Amino acid sequence: MTTVMVALAIVMTMIAVLAIFRGMYIILTSELTVQMDSRLLPPGLVVPQQKKAEKKFDELLERFSLTRSLDSQLEKANIKLSVREWVLIWMGIIAFGALLGYVLSHSWLGALMMGIAGFVGPRFWLMRRIEQRLRAFNDQLTEVLRMLVSSLQAGHGLLQALQLVAKELPPPASEEFDRVVREVALGYSMNEALERLAERMASDDLEMMVTAINIQSEVGGKLSDILENISETITERVRLKGEIRVMTAQQRMSGYVISGMPFILALIISVLNPDYIMELFQPGWRWLPIMAGVMMVVGQIVMQRMLQIDV
Repeated sequence: MTTVMVALAIVMTMIAVLAIFRGMYIILTSELTVQMDSRLLPPGLVVPQQKKAEKKFDELLERFSLTRSLDSQLEKANIKLSVREWVLIWMGIIAFGALLGYVLSHSWLGALMMGIAGFVGPRFWLMRRIEQRLRAFNDQLTEVLRMLVSSLQAGHGLLQALQLVAKELPPPASEEFDRVVREVALGYSMNEALERLAERMASDDLEMMVTAINIQSEVGGKLSDILENISETITERVRLKGEIRVMTAQQRMSGYVISGMPFILALIISVLNPDYIMELFQPGWRWLPIMAGVMMVVGQIVMQRMLQIDV
């Protein structure tokens, strides 16, 4: 039995590694351009035909309402994979984690714990990447506005100013404004491209800037003066958010450590001594770890909500 499980673990390891390298290959080759450009196409344009198996898998994802939400999250995180490829890699990680947990602990509890870790880990990493990218974008927004104001005062149009931002600033601002420029070239109006940017980044400061540009395009006025005033407001908000982030950093880290420690200890014990921790899952005692897990998750959510201060 042990030999069979080891063989299965080796096979699943190879599959997981191949899936990961497949994703890296797509990111580093020309297939990436096709996938990203399909997201830029205006509605009504024809995209390449899918294979039958791919179409059925996409229909299955649609049935579980995964496609739209995951596609939006992958765009926000700037992960250049399709929803189908992300889900397949995710499934490979879950399967590999479950088999690895069973091989190490020789118990289904270890397999369950590692499978849950394989399910939660990529999701947590994706949301963390979105959060970090949005924070970096908001921190760059003041410099974006300064560069736009300078370019407009020098006599350039808004599109040329956005091209300058895409060329001169580092990611993620350069990536997002380069996408705006490409969308305009593909047929979107400037207002539509900027609104798509605001929807993609979900930033209140960016929403303020986009709203000002759209209003100015309808009623007229000197755009450089409007953006200069907005820049001062956003600069002050960024400064206040930075101070709040510093003051609440210790509390946020304490919440992560306190919430994660029981799960990490349970995983370690289930690998080292599965019989010991299995006592918690005997009839009559199973509700204890379940309630403890639920209460820790709820406590972490409440703590993070308390630390979210709107500016």
